[in-house]
Amino acid sequence: MVCIGTGETLCHEALARFIDADGTNLPPDIVFEALHDNPLLLLHAELEMKRLQLAEAPQHGLLFVNLDPDSYAAGETGEGGNLFLPILCQQRSRLVVEVIENLHLQDVDLAQQMMLAIDREKIRLAIDDLSSSRGLISYASLMNAAFLKFDRAWLAGELSAKQRTILTWALAQAADLGLTTVLEGIETENHLATAKQMGFDLAQGFLFKERFIQRGCRKGMANRKTYQPLAQIDEVPHE
Repeated sequence: MVCIGTGETLCHEALARFIDADGTNLPPDIVFEALHDNPLLLLHAELEMKRLQLAEAPQHGLLFVNLDPDSYAAGETGEGGNLFLPILCQQRSRLVVEVIENLHLQDVDLAQQMMLAIDREKIRLAIDDLSSSRGLISYASLMNAAFLKFDRAWLAGELSAKQRTILTWALAQAADLGLTTVLEGIETENHLATAKQMGFDLAQGFLFKERFIQRGCRKGMANRKTYQPLAQIDEVPHE
């Protein structure tokens, strides 16, 4: 993530990528959909992903990681703790946990419980995927957050008058609450100019990929360890 005002890279986001036994890339959304049918495997996969993401990430700047509320709930222990918290607390000072809220009230409740627990550990939180056309953001979630991320839908075309009003209101509210705003999906210089015109603080997207590589952040990737598969996931649908 790049500061729109200065062009400086301030943060990185750790993403999940999957391949099957034949080396074919698998879409992450399909993999996570399959994992949700097996809560224990979902928990195991998320725990291992967090360990790898924290170990392999660039060492400078803040690090954003996604955490599924269902995974977090599955990690609860009988002593009132959670298996994820010791992992996250290892890099408390630089970590930002991204949370997505959706339209299912039960999931909103799970997200709130997770956010409160992470906030108690003094780990920063980001509300992810504020969209121009879908999703749900609660006022309660904004009370604990440090970042508010807007998805690429805001760049998908001409905004309606009401969408512009909502965007202006959301950015103003974020500023009043002291939240840092991020616009995702920046792929062209025009996108970056639009983000600057809209008034966002940070920009994120493939436009900055070459800069990331040129700065040497991927130095040594060819020498990284080869990890064994977490589990065999059979017959994952591709439609």
